[in-house]
Parts: sequence; C-alpha cells; structure tokens
Amino acid sequence: MQKYTAKKKKKKSDNENLAGYIFILPYVLMFIVFTGIPFVVSIILSFVNVKFINNLENVRFVGFDNYVRMFQDADTMEALFNTVKYSLIYVPLIMVLGFMLAVILNKGVFMKNSLRSMIFLPYVSNMVAVAVIFKLLLGAKGILGQFLMNMGLERPPLLDMGWALPTVAIIAVWKGVGLNMITYLAALQEVPGELLEAAEMDGANRWHKIKNVILPYVSPTSFFLLISSIITSLQNFTIIQSLTEGKPGRSTVVMSLNIVRSAFTKYETSYASAQAMLMFAIVMIITLIQWRGQKKWVNY
Repeated sequence: MQKYTAKKKKKKSDNENLAGYIFILPYVLMFIVFTGIPFVVSIILSFVNVKFINNLENVRFVGFDNYVRMFQDADTMEALFNTVKYSLIYVPLIMVLGFMLAVILNKGVFMKNSLRSMIFLPYVSNMVAVAVIFKLLLGAKGILGQFLMNMGLERPPLLDMGWALPTVAIIAVWKGVGLNMITYLAALQEVPGELLEAAEMDGANRWHKIKNVILPYVSPTSFFLLISSIITSLQNFTIIQSLTEGKPGRSTVVMSLNIVRSAFTKYETSYASAQAMLMFAIVMIITLIQWRGQKKWVNY
C-alpha cells in the first residue's frame, strides 16, 4: 500500500513538473529566438569587421580592434560620459522621489487615490507622445520655455548645451516615477504597525521612524528598484531621439543613440556590437557589485 501511494505521489509530481515545463516553454523559446541568439551573434560580430553593406566574403577576424577603437574614439567616449551623467541624475532622483511620494500618499492625504492615479498615469503613457508635448512646452515659443528664459536662461533648456541632458533626465523621471511609487506603496503596506507604534512610544519622530524602521524594512524593494532603475536609465534611446535627437551639438548623445547611429547610419555593424557589449559588461559589473553589497544594507 505504501509503495502504491509513493508511486502515485511521484506520478502526480512528474505531471506537475511536466505542466510547469509546458507553461514556461513558450517564454523560453521566445527568449532564445529574440534575445539569446541575437546576443551570441552580437558577441561574434564584435570580433570581426562586418559592415552592413559589405559582402560576407570580406569578413575577417579582427580580435579586440573594435574594443580598442572605442576607447580611442572621442565621440564614443563622450557618449559614454553622457550616459553616466544621465544615470547619475536619473537613478537617485527617481529613487528618492518615488519613495517620498509613496510615504506621503501611503495614508492621511486628501484624495490620495486620485493623486496616486495622476502620478502613475504618465508611466503608462506613450513615450513619444510625452516627448512631443514636452518639446512643445520647452521650445522657444512654449509656455515653459518662455517662462524659463524670462527667469534668466539664455535659451530653452532643450536647446542649451548644459541643460539639455539634465532636462531630458528629469522628464524621464517624471514619466517613470509612478512605477517606483506604486512599488514602494506595496512595500509600505507590509510594514508592521506595531513596529511604528513601538518606535513612537520610544519617542521617535517621523524622520526617525522612516530612517530606523521603514527604510530597513523596505530595503529589498529598494534593492530591486535600484537595479531596475539603473537598467532603465541605460534604455534611454526613445526619449533622447524624440526630444533632442542628440542635440544641441552632441550634448545629449548617449551610448544607446551612438550604437544605433553606428549600426544604421554609418553601417558599422561590428563596431556597434562592440559598443553594445561594453554596455552589457558595465551593467553586469554594476549588478555584481550591488549583489555583493546588498548583504550590508538589505534586510530580508
């Protein structure tokens, strides 16, 4: 009897495992076709001299020439610097603002549900549509552009060499902060009320409760949002292309835009692949550092 029961349980377990594999199979296949294979091809292309318009007969192995060229190319290094600058503005701003909005709208605010919806709405809006609206508002004849010039700016922010990139990053934060806010709100719902009450009984003010109770409790959420925000900050091609097209000058040319131009304007497929691999390596290094560092500040 026990042998029959064990056999029945094993069969049931095997059937559940099979059902699980069937459910994930479409995703695995799509991932291999649309991500895995292109990734491997991109690695191979970065070590050869393929150009989009060249015949395959002219392809030859060039080793690390494409990678060496990147660090000797002033335009690519400028694009890399702009990417870092963009991320350093975008990531801290969207993290801090998302958390602050979540704390404020967690409870005790008039029309909090309506305010949550209003803040989240830009996130589900089309990026190109958002860019077109801000381009009109911040243009030389736009309301915000005119206002800022009256306040002392020589030209509209999107046409100013120094302000164009920070302005694009701030617009991206405005569009994406709703997701961070909603994610933090979900985490704040799980903070035990008794911990906050105990802290209050010990004389903790609002700042002390946030610092010593709420922040440690939502640290796993912060860790997740930090990684996702860094990755999102590097996926900035659409908003840059729609708002500035890399102008004025090359002040808003970031790596994503430089890669697309290398591949589809200059037709330097292998050089574009090498740039993409550099960005992949940077993301991997940052992620590994975060995974190692999370042991010191993330509380599970």
